[in-house]
Amino acid sequence: MTTPSLHTVRLYIARDGFRWHRKAANGRIVSESGEAYTTKGAALEGLSMSNRDTDNYTFIDDTEEPQP
Repeated sequence: MTTPSLHTVRLYIARDGFRWHRKAANGRIVSESGEAYTTKGAALEGLSMSNRDTDNYTFIDDTEEPQP
């Protein structure tokens, strides 16, 4: 039996580059990148350093183009 994730970490593209934020189950942002990254790889590295508990959140990548 899998327990539902309490947090969601979302990677997205902002006007100034790649950013991420972490939301609690109540919808409130509890942490964020604090800066824009120029590459997706750098954003993912910063995200993983700040959110090491990968078993406790769901990851959403909003940087991908939708598939037709």
